Amino acid sequence: MNQYRYTTANCLFISHIKNTYERYYLANDDDLISTQEHIDRASAVSVYERSITNIIKGFEIPAALPWHLVDDVYIPVNCGGQFHWVLAVVELKNRLIRVYDSSLGSRKKAIQHEIKMLSKMLPSYLMDSGFFEKTERTSFVDCDEYKDNNSGSLLEAQAPFMVEFAQDIMKQKSDSLDCGLYVATFAKYLSDQIETSLVDFLPEYLRKRYGTLLWSYGSEKAKGAYVSENDDPPKPKSVVTQPPEEDLVHVV
Repeated sequence: MNQYRYTTANCLFISHIKNTYERYYLANDDDLISTQEHIDRASAVSVYERSITNIIKGFEIPAALPWHLVDDVYIPVNCGGQFHWVLAVVELKNRLIRVYDSSLGSRKKAIQHEIKMLSKMLPSYLMDSGFFEKTERTSFVDCDEYKDNNSGSLLEAQAPFMVEFAQDIMKQKSDSLDCGLYVATFAKYLSDQIETSLVDFLPEYLRKRYGTLLWSYGSEKAKGAYVSENDDPPKPKSVVTQPPEEDLVHVV
């Protein structure tokens, strides 16, 4: 139980956070809409909230651990619907979101809007998911970071997570679009507990390596007729037809 443990959330997690944030913080026309529209909006946002709490409980991402059993959560975040991606690492014991942004050396340092939304909404959904009631690995309710400095009681859900930028990390070139590759590499090295500042970043090698791993993973899934559960719409299963023996090329 003392071994370092982490889990992941896919980019849909931030999409769910965005949808709930907009409902609670940006819906300025609530006084102008009908009762039925209120009901429709509440029904829509409840779907996103259920997905968020299920992810925290470890239900919706294959092979994931529930958050109360891990130290960190790795979340890929797209910034403003543009080409740039960062890695947000939720350090649960520190009540902190650490942002790994490979382009900080080439642009102004500012907390991305998506990270601000995550820091505001996350405390509410940790409470809603029963996160603080689970104490078999860590009693988060007893961690000082979750306590009010004055009263010593559990912080209210309105208190956002702290946000920090990771320092002394690998940086991409200003004319590069390698941010997604950096996100994958950050997650890989952090999960292996390797200091990212000590890594020689080799983009071409890593593209080939990750591409090969994904191709191998997809091939194994196809052979086993395995379909993972996710939030994507159902897709028809591909049928692979084995070619005749005489059409195969045997490499010696």
